[in-house]
Order: sequence, then structure tokens, then C-alpha cells
Amino acid sequence: MTVMTTLHVIVHYVAAGKPFQDKDAPLTETVGELKQAALTFFDLTEGTLPDGSTTTYTLYKDKQPLTDLSQSLGDLAGDKRELQLKLSQQIVQGK
Repeated sequence: MTVMTTLHVIVHYVAAGKPFQDKDAPLTETVGELKQAALTFFDLTEGTLPDGSTTTYTLYKDKQPLTDLSQSLGDLAGDKRELQLKLSQQIVQGK
């Protein structure tokens, strides 16, 4: 019996021409680590903009936001070999 230690992760971002893919993501990788890798791939940065607005990004599995950044991809995927997620941008207007 083969024990699965990696999975294929695909992160879609509507403003990007192609998705972020990691064909060998370790099951132990966290949601937070994956989010950072996706932000780097899409050349995105979270934080405060010059106008005082704040930009954040959230990963979603189906329509559920992934708020526990310490959750492992293995726990998130369960017995699946592929994990498809969406990255969404939120902007909070400054004062």
C-alpha cells in the first residue's frame, strides 16, 4: 500500500491569467504557508495602501473561508489527492 505524502494543490485567483499550482505540496504544509506561496506567485501583498485602505486575501475551499492558517493541507484535503482553492481579495476603505 502506497502512503500519500503530497497532493496537487491548485489556487485560482480571478484577476490572474493562470492558477498557482503545486504538484507536490506536502500534506504537512499549512494553509498559511500555502497562502504566502500563492500571494508571492500572484505578486500580491497584504497591508495598508497609501489611501489608508487595507487589503487582505482569503483562501476558500468551496465557499468556506479558510480562517485557521495553521490547519494542514492534509487535514483539509482528507482522502483526496487534489485540492482546489480560490483566493479572494478584500479591501476595507480607510478613513
